[in-house]
Amino acid sequence: MPWQFSLASDIGGRSEQQDCLEMLSLNRGDTHLVVVADGMGGHRDGALAARTVIETARRRFNAGPISDPRAFLQELCLESHQGISKLGRDEPRSPGSTCVVLYLNGPEAYWAHVGDSRLYHFRNGQLLNRTQDHSVAQLMVAQGRLTETDAATSALQNQLYMRLGGNEPPEPDFGASEVEADDMFMLCSDGFWSHVEPQEVVASLEEYPIDNEGAGHLVDVARERGGSTGDNISLVLVRWTPGRVLTNKGLLARVFTLMTPEITRTASISRLRHRLQSLLCR
Repeated sequence: MPWQFSLASDIGGRSEQQDCLEMLSLNRGDTHLVVVADGMGGHRDGALAARTVIETARRRFNAGPISDPRAFLQELCLESHQGISKLGRDEPRSPGSTCVVLYLNGPEAYWAHVGDSRLYHFRNGQLLNRTQDHSVAQLMVAQGRLTETDAATSALQNQLYMRLGGNEPPEPDFGASEVEADDMFMLCSDGFWSHVEPQEVVASLEEYPIDNEGAGHLVDVARERGGSTGDNISLVLVRWTPGRVLTNKGLLARVFTLMTPEITRTASISRLRHRLQSLLCR
């Protein structure tokens, strides 16, 4: 399997985990789907909205061959939107969720996103591009009324004009790329990218590679910087390593990827439970 994966999530300073993340693979091992969803709309409803995205992704990914990746991603987003909207049918305001989805088929990558969960594409240690948030702050950046630096800390960053769930159907943004050796994708919720810069990620992976707690260490950094009021944090790192033989260690390996040295030393059952909960999203 020439793709490497590292997944990690943390509850941050919140009372409940409303982020969900998932990595799905077909049996032949060269086709994958990676999803990050950040729920909103109150504790219970936000978590349900994010889980709806994951459940929809599982169902659609396992339904059969994907001949048109863009159409597949479009339908995944719309079906997730419809499912979330049903959750809030009897409520004054429907719960919602962001999503960022990456479909990998050999050396081809396709992605879509709604909201402010992001995808970053790196090559040779440099950032090639990232998705643009569906937030008021990002609109003001595009209009030249706000800098990227100011937007990251602006209250307008939390005001989304597009999400999954609600009365307005989403119009996802799409991207695609042929990948080269050692290209890396990073998918994350705003609880991560608001505290860790892209070049910090590249530098961290020199010491903590993807196959050696890469995502777990970075999530620890984001959690520490977020402090007691920090948001939920979710991160997936994906690297293309053609020619390298990797064993599929399954769920157990993914569990140990989330177990940072701090967890191992303190045996923090509560923290591990929250990380497993966000990974499994059952």
